[in-house]
Amino acid sequence: MLEFFPLNRSNQIKTFVGEIPFLGDFAVWLNNRLRGTLDTKPSYWISRVIASPDAQLVQIGSNDGRGGDPLNRLLKTRRKWKALFVEPVPHLFSRLRANYGTDRRFAFENAAINDGSKSTFYWVDEAAKIALPDLPDWYDQLGSFDRNHITRHIPELSRFILSEEINGLTLASLLRKHQIRQIEVLHIDTEGYDYKILSQLDLKTIRPAIILYEHLHLSPEEKAGAINFLKNDYELFQWGMDMFAVSKPIYQSQQASLRALDSFRVIHPQD
Repeated sequence: MLEFFPLNRSNQIKTFVGEIPFLGDFAVWLNNRLRGTLDTKPSYWISRVIASPDAQLVQIGSNDGRGGDPLNRLLKTRRKWKALFVEPVPHLFSRLRANYGTDRRFAFENAAINDGSKSTFYWVDEAAKIALPDLPDWYDQLGSFDRNHITRHIPELSRFILSEEINGLTLASLLRKHQIRQIEVLHIDTEGYDYKILSQLDLKTIRPAIILYEHLHLSPEEKAGAINFLKNDYELFQWGMDMFAVSKPIYQSQQASLRALDSFRVIHPQD
């Protein structure tokens, strides 16, 4: 974030600015201006788009709330933002709750979002890191309804896969349970199940200002389906494995400040 500062001071400065509301966003902006680059971290653009002081965020597939998480710093610096976290893997859910503490702004759901039925979910035993110390940091983010999803990424994890029949909720029942009627940010990161969850969203009832989802593991048909589902109501931008969708009215009202995103705009398949 702060590469223009001396390297030996960088981590201290990152920690300092990360705890002060909005100062971290300014540092990112200044760094990009000095380097002539465009920041493609979702957290940066979420902070640019969402002005509400008490925004509601819903994150499905939260993992432990830290590793590679685009919402963590925002929720620490926006002291009134609220969030609902959903994570099905038991030990990750425990770490998630511990990492966010007892702040009343946060709600937690230990379940998977599907068609509402109980389903077998697969994840990697924590013991894998001890036996295979060279595993990448994201090894425990591979939890899925599909056992093969884990072994496709790292075949050596086959003997460390655990499974359990877990509770399933539809997206609508999740939102009803937590009495959520408005969402500023919907973040979905579910290792290939993203479109199945996204397609449950009733855009006539709830239309988030921003939808962030991972498209990396979707089939070509699901990638196209997700774009077609959103294209009438959202401007879509893609960088890396993420798709970033901004509600059209909000994009139009902030077009001057969001114009830099246009180089990442998704061209609809039929356009």
